[in-house]
Amino acid sequence: MLLVFEGALRKWAFPWAQAQLYLVKDGILFAVYLGFILDSSKNLPAPKGIGLIKIVLIVDFVWGCIEVLNPNSPSILVGLMGLKSYFLYAPVAFILPYAIKSREHLFLLIRRYLIMAIPVAVLGFIQIAAGPASSLNVYVSHSEDTAAMLSYFGQENLVRASGTFSYISGYTAFLNFVALLAIGYNMGHGWRLKNNIVPLAALTLIVGAMFTTGSRGTIYTLLAVSLVVLWLAARNRILPLQTAMRLCMLMPVIAILALNISPQAVEAFMERAGEADTSYTLFRIFSPLYQTIEALSDAPFLGIGIGTTHPSAITIMGGEFPWWLQGLLNEDEMARVTVELGPIGLLLTYLLRFLIPAFAMRWVMSFKDLAYRALGIVLAVYLAMGIIAPIMLNVTLGLYYWGTLGLVLAMWQLEQARGTRTGTVVAWGAGQKTNLQPITPLAGADHRRPF
Repeated sequence: MLLVFEGALRKWAFPWAQAQLYLVKDGILFAVYLGFILDSSKNLPAPKGIGLIKIVLIVDFVWGCIEVLNPNSPSILVGLMGLKSYFLYAPVAFILPYAIKSREHLFLLIRRYLIMAIPVAVLGFIQIAAGPASSLNVYVSHSEDTAAMLSYFGQENLVRASGTFSYISGYTAFLNFVALLAIGYNMGHGWRLKNNIVPLAALTLIVGAMFTTGSRGTIYTLLAVSLVVLWLAARNRILPLQTAMRLCMLMPVIAILALNISPQAVEAFMERAGEADTSYTLFRIFSPLYQTIEALSDAPFLGIGIGTTHPSAITIMGGEFPWWLQGLLNEDEMARVTVELGPIGLLLTYLLRFLIPAFAMRWVMSFKDLAYRALGIVLAVYLAMGIIAPIMLNVTLGLYYWGTLGLVLAMWQLEQARGTRTGTVVAWGAGQKTNLQPITPLAGADHRRPF
């Protein structure tokens, strides 16, 4: 919750304490980690493959600790901040499953999160309507003495909405994650309207709010990922005929409503998308590869040190230009990792990012519960997006990435804890039977329906 509203506190409530508020969530996480370590009674089964992920993560962490002392780094403090950005949020994945008590608890928490996302999405529409002169349209500045420059899009120069977040990047990461979470939740309900209006409304508002950010990548990513999710759902018998027909009727309605909530933002977005140069778009798609190859050839073998390309490094060093990078200025995260950690760090970091979605998809496909599998497919695809996403540079994205892995592990452990029995279950509203093994009902729980 603090992650979502931290920016609002920094921008509007306590602008004089931006740096302190930025560190509050990290302090809370440290307290949670300490409490978890002290509670030695925790013990849950782990799926196959999680041991390998932990080993690679630990080796990567050790290498990061070595890089703190890299002689090319301008300061140990810069290295420690880099260590935080790489590894502070990783334990969330392994602690989150202990906070989820049951199947019902899991989906109740997701529903509440979708409800919480509604006012955050609506704020984007309000910011567009308020105009650039409104106090609602402000970003957190890198210095408390200097106002942050606003970013505009469209011929009418609309301010790109940032919602309750400090920057546009945090808002787009939030909208992208919650949109996929809503797709997984609604798919788990078979896209029913009955008792499901609020999650469907949340999805509509979130998609509409994406246009207020002016971010083309957010919209394009959602479209591409949605097609992959639907293909996987159909292939794995999660999208029977009746559900597919229901989806075909709902999707045009959701799209029309999303596009008409803020026509001004949609028009400005279309203008920005239409102005994009094809050659520049292709350059952006392949720039991570180009920049990484260049960094591999120009950067020292051991890198310049963890955290040295992070924006906070300039603030820590009190300068205006990162002289310690020796001209190796890169925008994409893969190239930044190469500059900071060298080829060894690059290999460890991205080996981990390939292993996590690969094993997550393997676990998801083993789920007997169809609702788990529906949600799990979406989460596994989201983890696969982490291969190219700026997980270390974007705190919001980093927390959601490791939290997503935690949700997948939670579903696996809940299913194992309940046990299974051979039998048949009825697919959502389709009247079709499958030989999947359903979850054994908990005492007092109603499991007559898959969800």
